[in-house]
Amino acid sequence: MPPDNVRYELYGLPDKKNPYVNRPLDALTDSSDQDLLLELEGFIQLAGIEAAVDRAVREGRPAFFLIIGAGGSGRTSLSNHVMRSYQDRRWPGQEGDNLCVHRSPRTTMTHDPYRQLTDTLLSLRNNMKRRHIEISDDLKTSFRDLSRSQASGPLSDYDLQEIAELVSSDVATRGSGLGIHYEGVATKELLALAPRVFENTQAVMVLTVDAYDHAGTPQLTESDKQEFAKLGHVIHLEALTPAQISMLALKRWNGTQPSPFDPGGVESAFTRRRYTIGQAMRYLAMLLDFRLSEYHDAEPWPTAELRLHEDWLQTKMWQGENWARLDDPNG
Repeated sequence: MPPDNVRYELYGLPDKKNPYVNRPLDALTDSSDQDLLLELEGFIQLAGIEAAVDRAVREGRPAFFLIIGAGGSGRTSLSNHVMRSYQDRRWPGQEGDNLCVHRSPRTTMTHDPYRQLTDTLLSLRNNMKRRHIEISDDLKTSFRDLSRSQASGPLSDYDLQEIAELVSSDVATRGSGLGIHYEGVATKELLALAPRVFENTQAVMVLTVDAYDHAGTPQLTESDKQEFAKLGHVIHLEALTPAQISMLALKRWNGTQPSPFDPGGVESAFTRRRYTIGQAMRYLAMLLDFRLSEYHDAEPWPTAELRLHEDWLQTKMWQGENWARLDDPNG
């Protein structure tokens, strides 16, 4: 939370809000978030994503995406953007919710891919009911078999595939498709099984994998990535360069122009280590709050005392990094 004496109105900021507050962007439910997803000179290749979506829609097949990155790298925001892009291209010119969505947050991910797919299909069943989509008799029977399989043992790949196709067919009667998002995949087997189950559906599926060398995280080889690339589009979200962080500070600024962040100062202040986009956003938000909390005059920006110049940025970043280190119980 910012200090009580932060006066965002001095910077002409809409709704008196800090534009660098970090949150997952959700373009699927709020189209205005689409404009906040920034390419940042190669951080994200939006043209490649749009081309992959266009190709899937044109060929009448599902769109599969694998996003690899560390925590705070923008995986959730990009996943939502991908699903929004698919929706806009699959149903151009239509306003509204055209995707019957299932989301598996990392807290629900398991090492059993069949259990994961079973849960996905049953979740879509519930979503169909909430959306008042009529479920055919064949699909009702399949859902009953699927529910029983949780006690009797998993269905085969092809049984699951048949159910997915029935779901897609029933959803299509309402002019809708499927949107599936797996956050923090726990086993690489899901990367092969999920696309196979949904390969004959009208769907967009996004799977994210943590870029950590950790026992609970699947360690993807180049061969694994190449195999997925045969089915869909693979995206690596790297930490930002200092130049990309400087551009982030500039592009996300929505107050009185120009941005108070000195571009060269931002670059030099963020050279100590690599930062994910989430970490960079948190530091930029903190720096803006610090600057305002130290300012006691009434003259609004642009004024020299509200500029975030290089020396000031260097000092505050050094302090912030060292304070964070003191708070870290692991040193």
